[in-house]
Amino acid sequence: MKPVSTEQSDPGRDTRRLVLYFGGLIFVYVIAVAAFWNAEDKSGVFIAIMFAPTVGALLARFAGPGIIQWGRLSWWILAGLVPTGAVLTAYFLGAAIGVDSLEAQTLTRALISAPVAILTACLSAIGEEIGWRGFLWPLLRSRYSFLLSSLLIGFVWWLYHIPLILFGWYGMRSGIPAFTVAIAGFTLFVGVLTDRSRSVWPSLVAHGGWNALVATGFAVTTSAGIQLKAFTGSTTWVGEFGWLAAIASLIVGIITAIWHLRRSDVGNR
Repeated sequence: MKPVSTEQSDPGRDTRRLVLYFGGLIFVYVIAVAAFWNAEDKSGVFIAIMFAPTVGALLARFAGPGIIQWGRLSWWILAGLVPTGAVLTAYFLGAAIGVDSLEAQTLTRALISAPVAILTACLSAIGEEIGWRGFLWPLLRSRYSFLLSSLLIGFVWWLYHIPLILFGWYGMRSGIPAFTVAIAGFTLFVGVLTDRSRSVWPSLVAHGGWNALVATGFAVTTSAGIQLKAFTGSTTWVGEFGWLAAIASLIVGIITAIWHLRRSDVGNR
């Protein structure tokens, strides 16, 4: 298998890049939180924070060119929809055993509008993905194994979300265990996509699909601005912080990671 990064790793330069990257990311993050701390509407903080990784990646360019792995559009972008499909399957199983409830008409509408919803979600998710899979992932993979790189970027990604959860601005504190499992599985999966495609675009589609459909419970918004969810039930099981999504994400991540490692020598890199 070809190397993940064609650029030879330079420890000194990589360290400078990481300092600039995390410096920019943390600066934007802290300023955004401080600016919206007393605001009733917290939507602005999410927009700012979602682009913090990109700001960090762009700052890291001062340490040298050619550090963002854009890649080409390919059929791998369709594979990015696998986690969303896996969660949908889990929700169907949950409805069958009474863990959640399904509103079939709403789900039909959600699936019909899914392309537009995913594209819209990608416009914000790209702010994260340029930083995570466009910059940080190839930098880590130029030095570390697939599993260690997944562990490191997964921890950073998890830590990036935790303050917002603890502040009560995003999700729910009781859902942190399930959210952690979901992050672990998703990180493995998009790591495989990025390794295989040499591109940021498949992970962007995966992230957009998750935000548009999984995080909303496959919802649609009416003309009156009311959000109708196709799947409802206890938050212990349903939603981005529910165990159905977490388990589905972990299963997909483990299976694809095993396939990836067994079909190449990437595990030794």
